[in-house]
Amino acid sequence: MQTEIEIKFFVTSDIQDSLSNFLNSLEIISSDQARLGNVYFDTPALDLRRLDMGLRIRRSDHFSEQTIKCRGQVVGGLHARPEYNAPIDGSLPTLSAFPAEIWPSPVVRDEIQSRLVAQFSTDFLRRHWLVAFDGALIELAWDRGEIVGALGRTEIDELELEIKSGEPAALFGLAEQLAALGGLRLGAQSKAQRGYRLAGLGKPLAVPPLPEAAEGKAGITAGLQHWQHHEQLWLEGDDAVRAPALQGMLQGCALVAGAAAALRPAPAWLPELLVQQRLLAEATGEAASLQTRLHDASLVGLQLAIAAWLHLNA
Repeated sequence: MQTEIEIKFFVTSDIQDSLSNFLNSLEIISSDQARLGNVYFDTPALDLRRLDMGLRIRRSDHFSEQTIKCRGQVVGGLHARPEYNAPIDGSLPTLSAFPAEIWPSPVVRDEIQSRLVAQFSTDFLRRHWLVAFDGALIELAWDRGEIVGALGRTEIDELELEIKSGEPAALFGLAEQLAALGGLRLGAQSKAQRGYRLAGLGKPLAVPPLPEAAEGKAGITAGLQHWQHHEQLWLEGDDAVRAPALQGMLQGCALVAGAAAALRPAPAWLPELLVQQRLLAEATGEAASLQTRLHDASLVGLQLAIAAWLHLNA
């Protein structure tokens, strides 16, 4: 087993030139690219989804591999999930190839196995670079392609940073420099989550209730998750949901700010949060203004700083 720790960005504008210049400033150990085809599986009743598991077969010209990802945590754009991989020859995953302890019981595992079907696919070109940065080895991957499901298809254009060795602080340090280039937004949704929705099997984005006020790290975590959920809802939703989505963003900011202000010492990012909170509130009158604000590098950098603080102060 390995615990995958990565930071995901959604690419929102043309970054080809700025990314090339950025890469030229780094110590690149190796680079490569591969066309990856992925098929995701579940039962018709979505038993794996209910267990918070994601199951896929990934193929390229050089390998075929089955992977299952188990329950993890997404805070900000940081994704941390236990992951198991095994080679495969056939067209259907073999669940007994994964450790027995990840399943509620062998009976449950075998019942799921008997009803597995393909649900959706993702196909993309992955360009990746292994970077030496602040004593760590970090893989930077740029995925461009599409997700295909029963309801249609949608674009994949993502940058992912995954730590291979070294301290997580280096991962955040590299991500901060990358975010400063602009044209990126932190991504809290995995390809699998987007695929389930495109297959008509995932829960639609909705306005959740305001979480109860909490202190310290718990309050900051809840507030950031509330903020980013409503940010995604605003960007994907129609005019009917945009007003409550904006209100949810501001509520999430307020929760983070309140919990952070009560700490001694307060986090270094708190003053910037108050500035961004004011700018978000001032952008409420025009959709174009708020759209620009949500993609601003300073806002992305703030969310990344909060996620880094949460992870490094665990």
